[in-house]
Amino acid sequence: MLEPLNAMSPTHRHPRHAAACPPRGTVHPRRRGLTLLELAVVMAVLAVLGALAVPGMSARLRAERLQTAAEMLAADIADARHEAARRGQALHVEAHAEAGAAWCWSVATSPQCPCGDAGATAGTCRLKTVPAREHPGVSLVQTEPVHVQPDGQASPALAAVFAAGDRKLHVQVTRFGRARVCDPVAATSRVPRC
Repeated sequence: MLEPLNAMSPTHRHPRHAAACPPRGTVHPRRRGLTLLELAVVMAVLAVLGALAVPGMSARLRAERLQTAAEMLAADIADARHEAARRGQALHVEAHAEAGAAWCWSVATSPQCPCGDAGATAGTCRLKTVPAREHPGVSLVQTEPVHVQPDGQASPALAAVFAAGDRKLHVQVTRFGRARVCDPVAATSRVPRC
């Protein structure tokens, strides 16, 4: 004998409908995402961690810019040494500090051709110019013109002192024209002590 449809037990239902409709009285598991409060807590933690990292990152960036400026001047002195030997003529690496934070250095064939000079003859005597805008946050504290002879000898011993924040780096030149960057206060793995 056949049972009426409404009297069928859940086990006698068609298999296709059994998965789609759970039996009555069954509680669905709660599907949960992140609440607004949880997102706010995560954002606050990230903001605190970011605030702690910024001073260290800015000090590191300042130190990298300082070292880059000093290494570039040392490289330009080394290039001037090779170029002077190739040309058989003395070259001059001179830095010029203007009012405020503007400064520059140039490699020139004449000592009367500073990088800050915009005269008509500047283009003929200057081989290279590096302006301060290429090294933001770095200042030129002290400088002496470096004269490189065709035989590789150079003078003076201290070419420049760069500063960024409370740190300074020196660019020194040996009598034989070799330029090096050094730190007067502390040695690091990349910069030896003066």
